[in-house]
Amino acid sequence: MKIELDLKEGKCGDYELKQFTVSAKEAEFHLLRCIINGRASRALLPGTYWRLIHKGEIIMTNTPAEVTDHIPFIMKANGNVLIAGLGLGMVIHELLKKPDVKRITVVEISNDVINLVSNSYKDPRLEIVNADIFTYEPSNKYDYGWYDIWNYISEDNYPEMVALIKRLSSYVMIQDCWCMQECKSLAMQV
Repeated sequence: MKIELDLKEGKCGDYELKQFTVSAKEAEFHLLRCIINGRASRALLPGTYWRLIHKGEIIMTNTPAEVTDHIPFIMKANGNVLIAGLGLGMVIHELLKKPDVKRITVVEISNDVINLVSNSYKDPRLEIVNADIFTYEPSNKYDYGWYDIWNYISEDNYPEMVALIKRLSSYVMIQDCWCMQECKSLAMQV
């Protein structure tokens, strides 16, 4: 599945928003690397995508692998939703299509990311807050929470995920984190 985003290329501080194209040959090579690393589900398809870059490092894309990571949350979320990490705005893009989503609060630590991405998402149901989710104090209750603030799937993320969910449990009824099960599996192997 591909989520088409209406973004504008640009730079702000240490962040850059840029489109890139994956050729059929590049997609095939990437698939081989994924198979060798046991991650065939993170394959690429040929096409044009967006990426958010921080100091030369890719933070997020809207490639099928990343879209797939977010779909289960997007499908079940409704009511009032709390999101940590704006990224490309891919999740809010899809949630704003759902009439049963009443309000979305996005907590983003980087004002540069907000400046690059937020102008593409204008909806009275959306509020973007420049804050750190680990110290953010919600003033509302939420039905769903989605936290996508980690750049890599790593066992090191799992304790932070657990702590974040525990910290926000009195504000958010149903919570999940990007690739939490994969991070948990890696943490259990250590």
